[in-house]
Amino acid sequence: MGNAMRVTCPNCGSKATISSRENQSTHVADLYISCTDVKNCGATFVSTLAFKHYLNPPRQTTAELAASLLKNLPREQQLELMGL
Repeated sequence: MGNAMRVTCPNCGSKATISSRENQSTHVADLYISCTDVKNCGATFVSTLAFKHYLNPPRQTTAELAASLLKNLPREQQLELMGL
């Protein structure tokens, strides 16, 4: 099954389920959530899910960043940084 995000109701602490998602931007979404304890609580609410930062950036992204930094340097410095 993998890792799943567990959501709890801010009112009663019961398990809650995400019913829909509305993207606000590339890395931010509003999650529409319902408490599963319908008898005693029944709250519905919106939470925001946002990407914050990488702990370990994707390899391809790191390589692309390095290449873009190198191409802006004079050829002499490029060779020096590459150990040539």
